[in-house]
Amino acid sequence: MAHQPLDDLELETLETFLESDQVHEECQNFVMAHGFLTALAICPANITEEQWLPVVFEDTPQFETEKQEKQILQYLSRLFLDIQKELESEEGFLIPCELEVSSSPEELSELQEWATGFMEGVFMTEAHWFEEEKEEVIAELLLPVMVASDLFDDEEVVQIRSSEKLTNSCIAQIPEVVTDLFLVLRTEPEKRPFPKASPKKSQNNKNKKKSGRKA
Repeated sequence: MAHQPLDDLELETLETFLESDQVHEECQNFVMAHGFLTALAICPANITEEQWLPVVFEDTPQFETEKQEKQILQYLSRLFLDIQKELESEEGFLIPCELEVSSSPEELSELQEWATGFMEGVFMTEAHWFEEEKEEVIAELLLPVMVASDLFDDEEVVQIRSSEKLTNSCIAQIPEVVTDLFLVLRTEPEKRPFPKASPKKSQNNKNKKKSGRKA
């Protein structure tokens, strides 16, 4: 049977559940889970559902019924497959939120939450991202996501974030770099994007925060 992408009602049901009192306070919300699963879909290693589900939920949810449990787990599995199919199409990746960062340090925008989830997926599978011959290219491509997230205090990231114009220019590249990361890590060499001149190697500061999860 052909894969059926999640429809609007199913997406809303999943989003509502991930924001509900049935899940742990640090459960990923929908946009964060989308970012997390996007990184796992890009990663060349096969990450099983048994490995990534506990990271999304943080702790076992309090499902009301077995039917609800089956439904939510199925929706998450289908979301992961939706993301994989979209990446494989190479037709341009859609981020499920506005490409903007919050002006308040007390509150993250949805893009910041998405980027935080994405980087959590990178941290989880880091050994598969930074092979020696690809390390500089991957680090450069990750820079816009690092800028959008609330996880890094590297000099280069801080410098970009200090300028609204530079920040907006950088985060606008995220849909493109997601596709490029997929091409670099998951496709044959002839399909890979041509590396930009003088790539800068960004050091991954892993002082992760728990912000960006469900409110």
